Formats: sequence, structure tokens, C-alpha cells
Amino acid sequence: MTHQMHLNKSGSGMASKTSCGRNILRTPMSANWGDYKNEPVQYRCIKCETSKQFAVNAKMDARKAAA
Repeated sequence: MTHQMHLNKSGSGMASKTSCGRNILRTPMSANWGDYKNEPVQYRCIKCETSKQFAVNAKMDARKAAA
């Protein structure tokens, strides 16, 4: 089984979470938005892909590209 890359959401230290709700300390691999979007799609967490955080980050990228 391959490890999935998770998208960092919020918090700092012990309270950090991923977009799919997992604790950062229990997640083997996670990345900020810049690194996450460069990760091949087949290695991304499905729950993180469908999360609100993913949608917000994608919308912000679209706005930056349009400007």
C-alpha cells in the first residue's frame, strides 16, 4: 500500500489538522497547498481532494491566474 499525501488545513503544533480531519501527528505525509497541488493526483487523499479547503485553495489560484 502506498502512502497518500494529505493537505494541511489549519492549526499549529499539536492541534494541526489535515483537510480530511486527520491529526498531523498521526499522518505520515502531508503538505501545504503549493506542494500538494504539484503531487500526482493518484497519490493524493480522496477526502482531501473533496474537502472545502481544497475548493477554497483552488478558487484562490483561479483568481490569481485571472488577475
